[in-house]
Amino acid sequence: MSVYKDTLSDGSAVKGLTALDKDDAIGRINGSFVRDGFVLSVPAGADLADPIEIQALHAGGQIHTRFPAVFGAGAKATVIERHQAETEAAALVSSISDIALEDGADITWILVQQQGAADTHLGQIRVSLGKDAKLRLYIVNAGGKLVRQELRIEVEGEGAELTLRGVNLLGGDTHTDVTLVLGHNVPHTNSTETFRNVLFDRASGVFQGMIKVAPDAQKTDAKMACNTLLMSDDADFSVKPELEIFADDVICGHGATVSDIDRNHLFYLMARGVPENKARAMLVNAFVAEIVEELEDEKLVAPLEELISNWLDKHA
Repeated sequence: MSVYKDTLSDGSAVKGLTALDKDDAIGRINGSFVRDGFVLSVPAGADLADPIEIQALHAGGQIHTRFPAVFGAGAKATVIERHQAETEAAALVSSISDIALEDGADITWILVQQQGAADTHLGQIRVSLGKDAKLRLYIVNAGGKLVRQELRIEVEGEGAELTLRGVNLLGGDTHTDVTLVLGHNVPHTNSTETFRNVLFDRASGVFQGMIKVAPDAQKTDAKMACNTLLMSDDADFSVKPELEIFADDVICGHGATVSDIDRNHLFYLMARGVPENKARAMLVNAFVAEIVEELEDEKLVAPLEELISNWLDKHA
């Protein structure tokens, strides 16, 4: 791992600072102001037993970071990317993670966003998957006043697999927008995308998910779901799933639900002596913890479950 400032100083970072397209506002902002970050390069065949944690901590002001990461052919690794406010001072944060998996790489990438109550967080994750590459991408948004999280993912190699999971925890009068554009560009690729959202108070949120299947991408299997719990009459969440399919031999689908806690489940717990407020907390926790538990690694699952539980204790 090397400091991103070095690539800015020697000019080698210039190519990567360009916006992806005319609508890439985050890319333009970050490319103009980025001053810090890390470059991660994992060589082919490497098998990292311990997770790598990248921490982007701040105490207010403007923070613009970049995290380019390249995983060589057959590499295996787990990376935790953490964004966190250390004070209550307001901040404008932009951050781009540019992740490239070469053929056969097997990577878990976990992004945890815990900005302060007055912070604006503009995040973007760019992903390229090579042949037979496997990426498990987990995103937890549990902070920030205004959050925009963009995912730009290109599946470029046959046999590649993407598992994308997201948890959005929203309270107060915050707003979080998650926008996904996923391109299946070659045949025989798989992806599943599942997001769970919990909203309290006057919080609002948006999930926009677009799956694009190219004309040559036959045998694509792509499924997307977004499930939301509204815990307040004043909260709202909008969902816009989209499929753009130009191949004729594919399995693609999307679904979305918005609801309150199941009354039958609540009654079941209360009938067994659990107070209503605790029963509600248990059900909400289970709703989002189900996503985290898919990691199947207690060293990763336990801290995320604690984060979610602490957030729910504070807001519920």
